[in-house]
Amino acid sequence: MAHTLKTLLELKKAQNKKRPRFVRQDWHKKARLALVWRKPKGMDSKLRKHMHGHGHLPTTGFRSPALVRYMHKSGLTPVLVHNAEQIATIDAKTHGIIIASTVGARKCIDIITKAHAKSLRVLNYKDPAKKVQSIKDGIAQHQKEAKKKAPAAPVKAAKPKTDQATQEDKKEQEKRDAEKVMTSKQ
Repeated sequence: MAHTLKTLLELKKAQNKKRPRFVRQDWHKKARLALVWRKPKGMDSKLRKHMHGHGHLPTTGFRSPALVRYMHKSGLTPVLVHNAEQIATIDAKTHGIIIASTVGARKCIDIITKAHAKSLRVLNYKDPAKKVQSIKDGIAQHQKEAKKKAPAAPVKAAKPKTDQATQEDKKEQEKRDAEKVMTSKQ
């Protein structure tokens, strides 16, 4: 029985709604235990023994259909992008891009504009054009604030003549000290 991609994506969506949350045993008893799944290994573990009312273990029956397993809900395979050069090798018909969270604002603008030119879909923004505009507005706002905060360049004043006078005083003091040392030895 051949399923179309659309029906498989709908099936995956329905299975995701039914799928339980796989949480670690006794996560609710101790604050230090995270919700990240860890296989129960205790001899008397009721979760390991599949006892009713003690949660579910991840098993193969909970998986989504193999053809749509790692696909986005739009039917595109997500590709993580860190820079604009990576867009060149991506196929617009089968792949969508996800901009990495570590990418900065200016590079993000560059990636979105190149993706739009190649008609690629950006999966982690609902409206990429709106995101570009908000980033540009933020950069402009930041530059205005930086200009307000930046102090005027300090004017360098000419060195006073007192520095020269103090240097001469130091030399005279050194001469006196040297004479004292010479006279005290005799």
